[in-house]
Amino acid sequence: MNVIAVSGYKDSGKSTLCRTLISALRTRGFSVGYIKRTQEFVASPPDTDSGAANELGVSSLLWGDESLRFETLCRHAKEIDIHDLAGRYFPQADIVILEGGKDLRLPKIWVLKDSEEVPECPGLFAVYHCRALGDGGLLHGPKDIGRLVSRIADMTKMRDLPARVYIDGHELPMKDFVASFLAGGVRGMLETLKNPSGRSMSGEVRIYLKARD
Repeated sequence: MNVIAVSGYKDSGKSTLCRTLISALRTRGFSVGYIKRTQEFVASPPDTDSGAANELGVSSLLWGDESLRFETLCRHAKEIDIHDLAGRYFPQADIVILEGGKDLRLPKIWVLKDSEEVPECPGLFAVYHCRALGDGGLLHGPKDIGRLVSRIADMTKMRDLPARVYIDGHELPMKDFVASFLAGGVRGMLETLKNPSGRSMSGEVRIYLKARD
């Protein structure tokens, strides 16, 4: 999994660029996740049903019409590794687009505002401006989206593995035959167990292992 940050100051056009990149990457066959980094408190307030459950230490899932939203309180959210979040919530994604994260050491696209100089920030590999003409190198404009998407694609190895393993949010590298062996072995063992739901083991299977004491 590759995490790409789209960073810049407020009202620079980050969200618009993120949507454009997500659409273009999906068109090329990539599985894409999206995370938005904000300084705001994003969970429901305590005077709501889900907010009250969160305050009691219980994570909440809001189940609505054609929509789901998961909420949990995390007092140390600022300290979480972005790869932990990406691996936990988007384990099947080839690429996760992070909107924000300008101080994180990630491959980064900086979205420029008018009259702004390119800042020094870790991981910078591209600069974007909504009214710029690309220079064939670092700078990209609307007509260079294809080139920018190609650069991201070149940085990402798209692999349709039958099994993926994440340890503390970081994907464990595996060769194709190892992933196939792992998937086949796990499914084989599970098929010997009683399955009260009656569901087939041919679908997606998730296994959670608690950390050792």
